Amino acid sequence: MRRPQKGLSLIELVATLFVVSVLLSIGAPQFSQFISNNRMAASINEANIALHLARTEAIKRNSFVSICPSPDWDAIDPSCDPNASFAEGWIVFIDADGDGVPNLSIDGGNGDMVLQSHQAINEAMDLRVGDANGIINSPQFIVFAPTGYPMQELNGNNAIFNLQLCDDRGVKDTGAGISAGRWINIGPTGRPQMHRTQDAVENQNNPLGGCAYIGS
Repeated sequence: MRRPQKGLSLIELVATLFVVSVLLSIGAPQFSQFISNNRMAASINEANIALHLARTEAIKRNSFVSICPSPDWDAIDPSCDPNASFAEGWIVFIDADGDGVPNLSIDGGNGDMVLQSHQAINEAMDLRVGDANGIINSPQFIVFAPTGYPMQELNGNNAIFNLQLCDDRGVKDTGAGISAGRWINIGPTGRPQMHRTQDAVENQNNPLGGCAYIGS
């Protein structure tokens, strides 16, 4: 004896689709923000790690250590590009003569040495860098002396002391006063300090101006 097969009626199907659409409309924005928060945290943490690495190695090795933009960061012998941006990738390297340029082949390969290379940042991010007074477009470089202190300038050009990451959320509060953007300031002693609250990132003391320019 065949048993009658039961299925969804049209009304039940419409009701199910309605519930699913409501759940998606509620959950999708939260999931999108979750992805954006993680992407921002990962990107700024990687920049912060590079700064700490450079300063620590400068002290440990009693040598200059530099960070520079490097679009060919994945090459066997990556180079610094004075006209590039850190957003295109960077390298951290032992800079024996403190000139901000990796001389990777001198002394039969016993000269400068790359300590870290990093790919370009996510295209959803906007990276701004600057000295103590404001935004610098080029050349961009950071040099730590053997003392761990950052050099103020090189060849007449001011060094980078501030890095700021923003995305399409601009100045949005992601909860508990935490900003969608991030700001890293390199202090006089060379120690990087990361700011994540809205009060800090959008503060007038941030020479890069915060993330209010997004969407303006």
